[in-house]
Amino acid sequence: MKKTLNIIFTIIVWVVLAAFAYAYRDSITGLIQRWQAQILPCRQPINYSIGSFDARFGITRQEFLQAITRAERVWEMPSKRELFAYAENGSLKINLIYDERQAATFKLQQLGLVIHEDQEGYEELKAKYATLKTSYQQQKTRFEKLVAAFEEKRRAYETEVTFWNARGGATKEEYDRLEQKRVDLNTQAAQVAEAQRAVNETVNTLNNMVTVLNRLASQLNRTADTYNTIGRSQGEEFEEGVYRSDARGHQIIIYQFDDKEKLIRVLAHELGHALGLPHVENSSAIMYRLNRGQNEKLTNDDLAALKTRCGF
Repeated sequence: MKKTLNIIFTIIVWVVLAAFAYAYRDSITGLIQRWQAQILPCRQPINYSIGSFDARFGITRQEFLQAITRAERVWEMPSKRELFAYAENGSLKINLIYDERQAATFKLQQLGLVIHEDQEGYEELKAKYATLKTSYQQQKTRFEKLVAAFEEKRRAYETEVTFWNARGGATKEEYDRLEQKRVDLNTQAAQVAEAQRAVNETVNTLNNMVTVLNRLASQLNRTADTYNTIGRSQGEEFEEGVYRSDARGHQIIIYQFDDKEKLIRVLAHELGHALGLPHVENSSAIMYRLNRGQNEKLTNDDLAALKTRCGF
């Protein structure tokens, strides 16, 4: 009897373990792959899949997947090895997350501002920012005067209305005069609202410029140049993309890109981190800490880091 109970208990334990393993099979598989990548890097391809995807970037999932494919080839062609592979439930999740960083890029593009990722482009945008900020200060001063004049007239109107109401009502002549004042105040209120909208639009453009200027300043190592937003707060550090690995899994998050070539470079950079590669000091390298280059090819420094990591 005791032997039978032991057998039944053993079966139950194995069933529970099997059920647990099945329920968490993707997480377990990902954990095993990451463990293998640490112990035997580059021996098995890293399986990836698309995680969160925001269509506001203006590209389709298929175009995003094509960009990832081109980014993985940046590493695979020189090494002549399959380092990455797409899988429907791949453990490395690659996400496209839309926030104010990409919104700022789109806004400036809509205004006809072409953003060049170099010193000349930075200085050009900086000059336009200074001009617009001066215009904003003048615009803000005019708006504040308009609001002050409106408030003065509104208080005078309300004082007169209170005066005549306390006396049981105005005469026909006074009533018509006060009614015309009310109509004029409504017209002026509409003008104030339109002026407020214009000021807000200018502030929005300035803050979008600040977002891009801070990014360019970071890329160009202009550490002394920091621009503050007007009327709202933003993060101090700009990241186009990031690779994260923790107990919950590993993922790549893409936040911003100016064009598809920049997207491919930032994807290639984060895929390099997924391989376990560190940053290198060559500013033209894929694994340089800033996305400054124009090429889609590994530099000698990238290749050296890859060989060291993978033992080629």
